[in-house]
Amino acid sequence: MPFTLSHAAAVLPAIRRTGAARGPLIASALVAGSFAPDMTYYADTLVPGAMLFGEVTHGLPGVLTVDVLVTAALVGGWLLLREPLLALLPGAWRGRAYAFVRGRPWDPRGPRQLAALAGWFWLSAALGAATHVVWDAFTHPGRWGTRLIPGLNDIVHGLPVYTYLQYGTSALAMAGIGWFLWSALREAGARGAVDTRAIPALTVRMRLLLTAPIVLWVLLGAVHRTLRAYTFYDGTVSWFSYVPTVLFGAGAGLVAGLVCYGVTVRLLHRRARRAEAAEDGEPGRPAGPAAQTPACAGTGAAGTD
Repeated sequence: MPFTLSHAAAVLPAIRRTGAARGPLIASALVAGSFAPDMTYYADTLVPGAMLFGEVTHGLPGVLTVDVLVTAALVGGWLLLREPLLALLPGAWRGRAYAFVRGRPWDPRGPRQLAALAGWFWLSAALGAATHVVWDAFTHPGRWGTRLIPGLNDIVHGLPVYTYLQYGTSALAMAGIGWFLWSALREAGARGAVDTRAIPALTVRMRLLLTAPIVLWVLLGAVHRTLRAYTFYDGTVSWFSYVPTVLFGAGAGLVAGLVCYGVTVRLLHRRARRAEAAEDGEPGRPAGPAAQTPACAGTGAAGTD
């Protein structure tokens, strides 16, 4: 798909508007799994030749193995970025969004429950990746789907039918995701307020300072990937052929920028919480929850994210 994020639409039927998956499935693994097969295309921005590994990630063995590992890495990145990203939202929407994206907590108690959680994570990741591969089969050349339906290879106004299907379903899927998120946030607001203390507090100036490098990373990734492709093709392909190239480069830059942003915001948030805890413990100041333990005990100064 030209828009990898569109693949999340295929797993939305398995996710409730509370943010939790249906049954024992895991929502974050379903969504990340639907992205996983394409990650090697983004990695090609820094590792030339990684595009070729897409044959593995888009095959059945890859769906059951490599894509699950990639999903685990993506979910880890999501847990790092979740609260820092919510800090960018307007205050009126922050609580609603947090109520939705935090979903259902993982709380395995004992080896058996941990093994069950790992099993459901694997299944959720594999299901998400499978929806991606099936979707791509009918929207990309040389896949089993386009061989199954030869008419998808017919040329209409200079482009094969599968290309129209690829871009058309991408756009429809993005619209569907937008509608799902909008309705989910409305329902989250109706359920009442949630505790948002885990979300870092950023001033407008801090938001601008911290997000500007992300934009720069995106632009650098897109330009780097496009120039490299232009050198390879030597101007022999149309501008339309560069759309995926630009998106993969921009996406790789976005990932790099977001990781830097997430780590920075979490470190700032942790330092701010420690400073608040220290101030609560000073003589003559009202004691907060962090100051309930005597200062001589040497505990309670550090919060957790």
